[in-house]
Amino acid sequence: MNGDFGRYIDEKRRGRAAGGGDIMLKDIAAAMGTTATYLSDIIKGRRNPPEMRMLEKIAGLLKLTPDERAEMFDLAGRERDEAAPDLPEYLMNEDIPHVRVALRRANEKNLGDDFWKKVVEDIDKG
Repeated sequence: MNGDFGRYIDEKRRGRAAGGGDIMLKDIAAAMGTTATYLSDIIKGRRNPPEMRMLEKIAGLLKLTPDERAEMFDLAGRERDEAAPDLPEYLMNEDIPHVRVALRRANEKNLGDDFWKKVVEDIDKG
């Protein structure tokens, strides 16, 4: 565990409380339905990031923007050595098998970020 996820959460809780103060760890833990000790261990990189349900609660309490949520999910996935937790359901959806085909083919051809940047731009054009 490298602690990037925990550092990110710790950074994002700063100055986001009502009145501009910090959101307390105990308040985040309460929203997650866990203890402040458990959350502190995550922040310090002693535990893996929590599962998706708890990540959603953290994102809501911290009022993360869509980009901040995506970054949080990416960090959680990397730290758990898994795909970002918001992606597996979409990736494995039986109604869209071409998602997996496209990813495998891109992987086989070693397509890099320049390729995916163009894909994102095409999606955004929409």
